[in-house]
Amino acid sequence: MFLTSIQYKPTNQTQYPHSLPIFSQLSLLNFESPVTILVGENGTGKSTLLNGLACVTNRNLIGANDIDNNHDMRAGQDLAKTFKATYKTKTNRGFFLRAEDFISFSRRVRTMIEEAEAELKRIEVDYKDRSDYVKGLASQPHNRTLYDLKQRYGDGLDVRSHGEKFLDFFRSQLHPRGLYILDEPEAPLSPIKQMAFIRMLLEGVEEGSQFIISTHSPILMATPNAQIYSLEDDGLMEREFEELEHVQLTKQFLEAPERFLRHL
Repeated sequence: MFLTSIQYKPTNQTQYPHSLPIFSQLSLLNFESPVTILVGENGTGKSTLLNGLACVTNRNLIGANDIDNNHDMRAGQDLAKTFKATYKTKTNRGFFLRAEDFISFSRRVRTMIEEAEAELKRIEVDYKDRSDYVKGLASQPHNRTLYDLKQRYGDGLDVRSHGEKFLDFFRSQLHPRGLYILDEPEAPLSPIKQMAFIRMLLEGVEEGSQFIISTHSPILMATPNAQIYSLEDDGLMEREFEELEHVQLTKQFLEAPERFLRHL
C-alpha cells in the first residue's frame, strides 16, 4: 500500500467539478486494500475523481506527453488543489491510464518504430562509402530504440486485437511496487480477457503494487479482496460486491433477459 487516504477540503462547492454529487458528502476517502474499485453510473464523477487522484499523486498519463498541460485533466488539476494525500510510502512507479488514451499510445509506438526503421535505411544510403565501424556508430541509437520497443511490444501494439494488445501493453508496463490508477480498463476486453486482467492485478498486488480502478464491469468488481466504493445519491458509499446495483441487475438480466427486453 502506498496511498492510504485523501482528505478533501474545497473552498467553493458550487463550481464544477466540486458541484458533482460525489463530492457533496466527501471529506475523507480511505484506501484500505491494495485494490480499490469505484462503481457508479455515467456522470456521477468517477473519472473526475480519478483525474484528481492522478494529479495529486503525480502519475504519468499514458497517451499524453504532459499531464499538467492536458486539457482533459483540468478538472483533476482543480480537484488536486483541494486534496491532501496521505501515504504509507511514496513511489514514482505507476501511471494513470484511461481506456481511450491507449489507442493514441499504440499509434505513438508504431510511429517510433517506423521512424527508427526509416533512419536505419537512410544511414545505409548516406554511409554506403563509410566503414562498418562508422556506420555502426550512426546506427546504434536507432537499433537500440528498435530493440527496446520490440522487447516490450513485439512488432507493435497495433498488430494484434485491441484486447490482446491492451493486455500486452499492461503486462509490459506493470512493475513491482507501483501505484496504478485505471479508468474503465475493461473497455477493450472481452469477459475472458477481463479475467486475465484480474490475474495481472493479483500478481501486481503480490509484488507490492496498488491499484485504484473505476469500472462498469461486474467481473472486475469481483476482484478478490478489493475495497469497493459506490457513487450514489448520498455520496460515496463503501459496499460489498453482492450489494452493488451493477451486480444485481446483471444477475437478474442473465437469469431472464426476456423480462427486460420486452419493455424496451
